[in-house]
Amino acid sequence: MKPLIALLLAAMSIPALACQAPTPDSLRAAWIAVRAAALQDEPGSSARLYKFPLLLLSAYDGDRPLRVTKAAFNDHYAELFGAEMQFRQDLKKTKDSEYIGKIDFDDKTCRLKWPVRIHDYNFTYEQKAGWLVQSVYAPEAYGLFQDGGTGGIR
Repeated sequence: MKPLIALLLAAMSIPALACQAPTPDSLRAAWIAVRAAALQDEPGSSARLYKFPLLLLSAYDGDRPLRVTKAAFNDHYAELFGAEMQFRQDLKKTKDSEYIGKIDFDDKTCRLKWPVRIHDYNFTYEQKAGWLVQSVYAPEAYGLFQDGGTGGIR
C-alpha cells in the first residue's frame, strides 16, 4: 500500500505542462511549410500539417463543410489540390510573407478562440502538435465532392 501512495504523491508533484501561447513566428513557419508542401504535390508529407478530418469549405456561407479523412486526403489529393485546380494557381501567387490575422489565444483554456486565416487556409493550434490546417476554402474541389459519393469525403 505504501508504494502505491508514494507513486500517487510523486505523480501529483510532477508539474503539468505549462500552457504556451503560440507565436506569430511559429505560425509563419507553419504557413511556409504548408505552402511549400502543397506546391510540391506531396500529399504524404503535407498530411502531417493538417488536422483531420479536414474541413473543405465552399465559397458560399450557407454550405455545410465537407469533412475529409486522412485516407481520402491522400487518395484524392490531385482532385483536391492538383496543379490544374484554381486553388493551386492562386496559391502560386502567394508569398511566404502573406498577411497573418490576429492570434486570439485564451490562456485560461489554453486554446485559440478561433482559427487564424492565411490566404485560403484556417490554422488551429494544439499544444502538442503546434499549428495545423483545420480548414481550407477550396470552392472548386468542394464542387467536385459535394455530392458525398466519394469515400472519406462527406
